Amino acid sequence: MSDLDPERGMQVLPLPNALMSMVDRLPKSLINVLDWFHENKSSVWIVGGANRNALLGINVQEYDLATTMTPEEMKTYPDVIPTGERYGTITFRNDGDCFEVTTLRTEYGYNDGRRPDEVHWGDSLLEDLSRRDFTMNAIAINVNKQRLFDPFNGINDLKQRRIRSVGEATRRLGEDALRILRAYRFMDQGKAGIWWPERQLSEALRDTKPMLNKIASERIWSELKRILLGDHATEIVQRMADDGIFRQLLAIDWIQDDQRIQVLSQISGSNPIDRLAIMLRNFDQNQCEEVAKKLRLSRSERKELMFRHSKFDHLPQNMDSSMRIFAVVLGEWSHQHLQIEKMFARHESSKLGYTEADVEQRLQRLKRLNVDRQIKPIADGEFIMQRTGMNQGPKLGALKDWLYREQVARNLQTLEEIDTLLCTLAWQVEDSTHWPKLQFP
Repeated sequence: MSDLDPERGMQVLPLPNALMSMVDRLPKSLINVLDWFHENKSSVWIVGGANRNALLGINVQEYDLATTMTPEEMKTYPDVIPTGERYGTITFRNDGDCFEVTTLRTEYGYNDGRRPDEVHWGDSLLEDLSRRDFTMNAIAINVNKQRLFDPFNGINDLKQRRIRSVGEATRRLGEDALRILRAYRFMDQGKAGIWWPERQLSEALRDTKPMLNKIASERIWSELKRILLGDHATEIVQRMADDGIFRQLLAIDWIQDDQRIQVLSQISGSNPIDRLAIMLRNFDQNQCEEVAKKLRLSRSERKELMFRHSKFDHLPQNMDSSMRIFAVVLGEWSHQHLQIEKMFARHESSKLGYTEADVEQRLQRLKRLNVDRQIKPIADGEFIMQRTGMNQGPKLGALKDWLYREQVARNLQTLEEIDTLLCTLAWQVEDSTHWPKLQFP
């Protein structure tokens, strides 16, 4: 550790009320960690998102710390995880809570657009804050001394509802291309509205977008999910489309004021696949597969995306039997599907062949029917073999599927009803390949 004052070169400010309130409510586990640093004669500060969120009146759930201690010195704490020791980050655990603590550092070279080529432990809080992405994230507080450090006027930018880079925007974004997507995410401030970047940052976002190709797909999808689920997803996604971000990321593009984008903020629920499927609504299945590959979606996410995409622009017949089949096939997504179709029908009824009123009728019927979407087949293979004398094989499976479909469509509840139905089906003479299954559309 250096003998130099790590807080040198910066104006010391008093804590505003919002940060005082945060300090008063710090969890005991964090206080224990802060006390340990003080007992070991080391400086430590709360930095980044916690301060930003507190100033915005958002509930603080995570706390990141910066310290003069080296990673090796931090590992003397009783319970640590060397999360990113190479880059100075150690995770402290106390009473079940985790806090990431990073050594003050300077960075050099960002040839891969993802991480620095060299990291040197530093002794200046100012230098450490100067490497951060946006001014709103370059605010630090010393809890013990109740000091505030805001060398890049991040608090004023928060008051002005403005996103501004720390230093030269192109350089900041070039150090870690993921900051491009983070900038778009920060534009959506929920109940606080939309915060647009200042001019230099706006230009840099467009100029540096080729660097997005250097980011791991998993990191891209992680940021994109949060953008799609934002309160103002429509405006932010449209801005990304206009700036060419999606063409860069996915090799596909959207037109100005695309209807698919316009409905994003109207979709209920917290599943990002819903919103991604909507964005891909007018693209074919092969293009959807390519997007899934580019974003490295998990197997289950890819399956869900393809399933939901395949159902767009389809309505069940406005009959009880058809609605029951529809509800069971789509499960919990059946209501959401109709809501989405209703939104598109409002603007595209001539193209779709059905109106908003048509969809509303089905929504009301679905509500009235109150279908058990988890219903299982009543008749198993053993029962069917006993009643028909049929052996195991494709025909038996086809008959089982047929009976299940009829069970759902007719709302049958008992084996006796299935047995009666079986007597009415000409299964003995019909071609089993033509027997209907439970499916939609």
